[in-house]
Formats: sequence, structure tokens, C-alpha cells
Amino acid sequence: MSRPTAFSLCAVLTGAALVGVAGADPEKPSAPREVESSALVEAIESTVAEVFNSAVPSVVRVESDDELGKVSGTGFFADARGTIYTLSSVVGDGLSISVTRGDQRWPATLLAKDPRSGIALIKVDQAGATPFLERGDCGEVKASSPLIVVGFPFDHEVSPSFGLVGGLDRKSQGKFFTTTHIRANIPVQRGQGGSPVLNLDGQVVGVLVSGLESGAGCFVLPIRAAEKVRQDAVRFGEVRRGWAGVTVQEMPVAVQGSHLMIDRVDPSGPASRQFRSGDVVLQVGDIAIRDPEDALTASFFLTAGEPVAVRVARGEEVLDLQLTPAEHPLERSSELQALGPGSLLAP
Repeated sequence: MSRPTAFSLCAVLTGAALVGVAGADPEKPSAPREVESSALVEAIESTVAEVFNSAVPSVVRVESDDELGKVSGTGFFADARGTIYTLSSVVGDGLSISVTRGDQRWPATLLAKDPRSGIALIKVDQAGATPFLERGDCGEVKASSPLIVVGFPFDHEVSPSFGLVGGLDRKSQGKFFTTTHIRANIPVQRGQGGSPVLNLDGQVVGVLVSGLESGAGCFVLPIRAAEKVRQDAVRFGEVRRGWAGVTVQEMPVAVQGSHLMIDRVDPSGPASRQFRSGDVVLQVGDIAIRDPEDALTASFFLTAGEPVAVRVARGEEVLDLQLTPAEHPLERSSELQALGPGSLLAP
């Protein structure tokens, strides 16, 4: 039997509702509700089971050893060559990493770690061609979207968790994320960090990066952001963050829909040739800019040495300029930390 898609699940639910209306008996008002409830439960159970069973071959337990002891988490194959997404906190110093799937166990090597996102990439070479999860469109995820987590809680076998998106957040408890995160109302336990988060079509839309209070929910890094880390590792052997060399500030009145204005341009930075103080930033690459927090997402996807189109409003003109980000002057230093949106692009 083929796996139900999100569309077929909607069809089941709609059909159940129609049955309830068309078959309504004024003397038996509870009957339609029973039919609808039964169809709903059956559709959810069937879809979750099919997505879970389809994902299991691509999901692995990741373990590492360092001076603090053994750490265990979850990972999943990103391609057929044995590349695995997991968390940087799971792989530790990368000296001793192993991957388990069923009764198979392989040593793994660390490819890249990105402290900004919390993502790490590791690789197994002895596994042959590996099954991997299809990437979905995380842009379609919105509040109330159903999601499924597949991971290894504690020392148990791989397990599914099901819930809904609570929101798309830029910050939590007063601290800004480096890019928008999905807040999922899905209960998670220790060991599930690094798990794939799937839509009802079985496509991965994010990576579980942290839990909320008492494990009642979690934050999910969108797969597009995780892919930025992977693509950098594939092309350059490391994560290459881009630096524009500007500071920005929020304007009370929007210009062309944007509240984000360049406050200062570093004369030694890559933006110094074409950009000016007072320019209103409208778009960076394919990311529309509306407020200062959008600068966080835009800067996350900048890659040192890779040109990006930037649209700005300068006076009455709208200009399409090109920016080639550079490596941040403090990139190799421990001084570089996650900053607020007004200063993230500046040293």
C-alpha cells in the first residue's frame, strides 16, 4: 500500500465531514460525529505509521566519547554517500564517533561543525550507498502544520513523535536566533537531538536542535538553513559565513515596505564600495527584508566570497546592487558571538 500524502489525508478528513453532513439523522445527532472522529483517528494513525516506517532506514543513533564521557543523539542520512546530519553537541570534539542502525555499527568522521546553528555533519564510509530523506519545502510550514519527529529517545529504539507547529520564531527568552526557527509543540526526550522533522509527505523540513521546558516542545532548524551548512562543507570543507560590514537600525516608518536602514558602513568592509549610510534594505538574495530581524536570516545565508544581489532604496531610487561578502575579521577568534540584529553584520 502506498503511503498517504498530506493531500490524501485532507481528502479523508473532508470526506469524513461530508459523510457526517449527508448522512445526518435528526433523531441521531451523535452518529455523524462518531463517523468523522473514527475517520480522523484512522487517517492520522495510518499517515504517521507510514511516514515513520519510511523514514526509519535513514535515521541513525550517533554516539561519541570525549573527556566528559559518552554522548548519544540522533542523526539522519542527507545523501547516498553516507553524509549524516546531527548536532555539534552530540559529536563533541569529533575524535571518537560511531553510528548505529539496527544491528549495524560504523565509525564516523567529522566533516564540519557550525556553532551558530548547532548543526554538525559526519560521514560513514563503510555503509555503501545509504538511503536518505527527501528534503521538503520548509517555506510551506506554518502555525498548525502537522509534523513528525523520528529519533532515539534515551536508550530506546527509534520512535515517532507527532505534533503541530506552534509558530515561527526569531527569538526565545529575549535572545535572537541566528535564523528563524520552527517552534513545534512536540514532546521530545534526551537523545532525540539531531532527529529529522518530517511533514506528512515524509519529507524532512528541519532538524530538531533543542527542547523546550520539561521536553514539552522543541525548536527546529529549517532544513534550508541546515543545507547551507552542508553545501559549505561540500564545496569548501568548512562553513563559510559571510560578512557584509554594515550595521543596521530600525526605522519607525517603512520605506518600500522595509523598516531596515543601513546605519554605518565599515570603510574596510565588502559593502564599502556600493552601499551608503541611509540606504534602506529591501531584499538580500531571495529574502525580502521587512524589519531588523530579517537581517539575521539574510546574514545567515551569506557565504564568504559568493556574490549576492541586494536591493536598496536610496532616496527616490530603487537600486539593484551586488555584494560579495568577506570572512568576518573575528571568524577565527572566540570573540565572535551571536549578536542582536542591529549589530550582527558588523565586527
